[in-house]
Parts: sequence; C-alpha cells; structure tokens
Amino acid sequence: MTETRDTRDQAEIRIDRRGVLAGAAGALALAAAGGATAAEEAAHPAGHAGHGGKYATLAHAARVCIERGETCVAHCLSEFRSGGNTLALCATRVEEMLAACRGLAVLASLESQHLAAYAASCAEICRSCETECRKHEKMHEICRACAESCADCIKACEALKSA
Repeated sequence: MTETRDTRDQAEIRIDRRGVLAGAAGALALAAAGGATAAEEAAHPAGHAGHGGKYATLAHAARVCIERGETCVAHCLSEFRSGGNTLALCATRVEEMLAACRGLAVLASLESQHLAAYAASCAEICRSCETECRKHEKMHEICRACAESCADCIKACEALKSA
C-alpha cells in the first residue's frame, strides 16, 4: 500500500511540475511577445490606432486561447489529483494548443513572413483541441470556454488565408 501511494505521489509531483513549467513558459512567451493583459486589451481593442499591429486580431485570439487553455490544464490537473483520468487526452490536446498559440501570438506580433503558413498549422492544432474539449463541455464549463476560444482562433487563422 505504501509503495503504491508513494508512486502515485511521485506521479502527481511530476504532473504538477509540468503544469507549473508550462504556465511559466507561457507567461514568458507572452511577455516576450509584448502580450497584453485582458484589461489592456479592453482598454485598447484590436485595430485601435497605432496599437497591436497588422495582425492584432489574430494575436488577441491566440492570447485568449492561451489564457483559457492554461485554465483548462489547471482544471485537468486538479481532476488528476482527485484520481480521475478522463481528461488526460483533453490535457494533452490543450498543451499542444498552448504551444502552438504561444508561437502564433509571437509571430503575429512580429508580423512574421512565416505567419500564414504557421497559422494554417495552428488552426489544425486548435481544431484538435476544440474537438476534445467539446467532449467534456457539458460537464466542465472550463472545457467549453477553451473550445470556444479555439473556435475563435481557428476563424482568425482562416481569415488570414483570405486576406
């Protein structure tokens, strides 16, 4: 019994470290990209003269995905700590989305020449995340919010193709 409990405690510690590291990496990526807080976004909406650049709407959609995705992963980790594993694939898809959207926010802020190609891939990753989160949205509001932000980011990525 002690051996099993110790093994489970060690697994929880590894999961917690990954979550903390992922969150810290996300915060650093946003800071490096000049990411705005929700309050700053409200005060200076996309398209506001002189702010946000050419791809402000896309960068904003990516940052919303990141914010909601981090909340979703934290929720998944809480479920794991309670002994549940039904959100394991959800957590994986959200982590993939987080990695992609962090890059998207940076490339959009830089008005990168590679943005269109990257956005196409990011849309596919967001689609995977949205699909998985939708499976849990009736039981978990956090999953619904994450799925909705992915849907919005997909639209923003696809709008870039037609621009």
